[in-house]
Amino acid sequence: MPDPFIGRTLGGRYDVLARLGAGGVGVVYQGRQVKLDRPVAIRVLPQSGAPSPEWRRRFEREARALSALAHPNVVPVTDFGIDGGVPYLVMELLQGKTLAELINEGPLPPARALDIVGQTLRGLAEGHRQGIAHRDLKPANILLESLPDHADHVRLVDLGMGRFLEGGSSPSLAENPSRAGAAFGTPSYMAPEQIKGERVDARADIYAAGVILFELLAGRLPYLADTAEGVMEAHVSQPVPSLPKVRPDLSIGRLVQPVLERALAKKPAGRYPQALWMLSALEAAGSGSPPSAATSADLAPTLKQLPPVRSARQDPEPPTVKQLPHIASAGSAGEPGSRSWRAAIALAVLAAAVTTGVTFLRRQRGPRVESAKPVAAQAPAPAPQTTPTAPPEAPAQTPSPATAATTPPPAQPSSTAEPEQRPRDPWQAPVPEALQPIRDGLERGARLNEGALAPAYAFARQNPGDPRPWLLIGHAYVQLGWMSDSVERYQRAYRADPTGRGDPQMLEDLLKAVTHRVAGRAAARAVRDIYGAEALPALEKAIARGAGDRDANDRLDHLRDSLAQ
Repeated sequence: MPDPFIGRTLGGRYDVLARLGAGGVGVVYQGRQVKLDRPVAIRVLPQSGAPSPEWRRRFEREARALSALAHPNVVPVTDFGIDGGVPYLVMELLQGKTLAELINEGPLPPARALDIVGQTLRGLAEGHRQGIAHRDLKPANILLESLPDHADHVRLVDLGMGRFLEGGSSPSLAENPSRAGAAFGTPSYMAPEQIKGERVDARADIYAAGVILFELLAGRLPYLADTAEGVMEAHVSQPVPSLPKVRPDLSIGRLVQPVLERALAKKPAGRYPQALWMLSALEAAGSGSPPSAATSADLAPTLKQLPPVRSARQDPEPPTVKQLPHIASAGSAGEPGSRSWRAAIALAVLAAAVTTGVTFLRRQRGPRVESAKPVAAQAPAPAPQTTPTAPPEAPAQTPSPATAATTPPPAQPSSTAEPEQRPRDPWQAPVPEALQPIRDGLERGARLNEGALAPAYAFARQNPGDPRPWLLIGHAYVQLGWMSDSVERYQRAYRADPTGRGDPQMLEDLLKAVTHRVAGRAAARAVRDIYGAEALPALEKAIARGAGDRDANDRLDHLRDSLAQ
């Protein structure tokens, strides 16, 4: 039977060309925007009969909420309408494969798996921030684009689509979260409260992300059964499986297990309350530092930053990325009764007291005026693009004799560097025509999306030794609030040309990122590697201005201490 929508023009603006597939919410078609001759994806939503005025208002409210989602890891809704009683949403038509298809190709390297889950959590965090949960997160709803600078660029599909299946006039998850569990979900990835039809909120997405994390690393789902009912019963009643037992050959397994334990907690109160919490813990596990390598600096935060893996309370702020997975992996799986746990807590209390006292004294006497001894700024080794996190913070070290022959010499501060290595403003040279509109827009304070930055990516591919396209992209991402992505782009600019660190915006943006709860650790490392002691004058000014909260100020103080050594 022919599809009645193929060949139809919806709203007089979108030609329906071919059927792409059916999902949990309606049917998706390949379409064409008539006026711009641009390919699009069109989701036709189920609707029986003519929609009532109340339903129309609800549809428009929810569609506007979804169109407000602007994040690089989310497929955006660009338009919507109702044609002859048929509601539809218009989205970008993206090329790539789903994570489900990638899983079918074979096991993934751990770094690649962590990168994919990390991007997924960033997309979820933006949706949750705007009161929108996914509620059907699974590999089939995670699209992987291959971009010029990223082979596995995650785009979440169907984020918030469950809102259109709810009845009544109050479909928003934030307005009526109790309706969500009974109507939407896929058994293998559903949280226990969804299965039981209980109150559902954004923490159901945290649970699904934990299932996907286990699946990517273990090569199988955490709960297996012959029937869907058996799978759902296992989610409700069976304990969280042990990744180290399922994959004893996986060295990262014992570091990731505490993250899985909390993400897959049976009760929502036992899980990470925010996606960024889980991302922070996952980045710490991905750094690969064994528990025995923890130092007093790693244990310096206050106790409120060390929530137990199985804790049911919700702390007011996410933990820093240096903490829990390392401590919880020691002793008896991090149980509070173990001696190693008690020793870690005692050390954390002592370190926190000393750090707080020293920081207080510094602030009482104001910024330092003595000159610090310059230290060399070590050029960062190019990190694999599938790695979601930066290595643990540490001062630059001298390469060992075994690696000295293959490791490029570190870049020196401007006072001692060779002339060709001294920082310079790369914008003193004529600005390439392809980059001029982007630079003009950023100087006006414009917020540029990925499409507007496409010429910069193209220029970077054609001119690998020019840092300017990466500098522009890095600054654009800061203006969008994408701090982790910004730090990575600024590192690319430095690798393209170390002298480009003289860009007037780069250091200022990196210091902003240092105060960020998630990107701060990677940003601090980038400042040390790229600038070293060169960053101290600007850092002192940032400290004098204040970052707005105690934790952010402490991050700046800690960076100053490491640069002044």
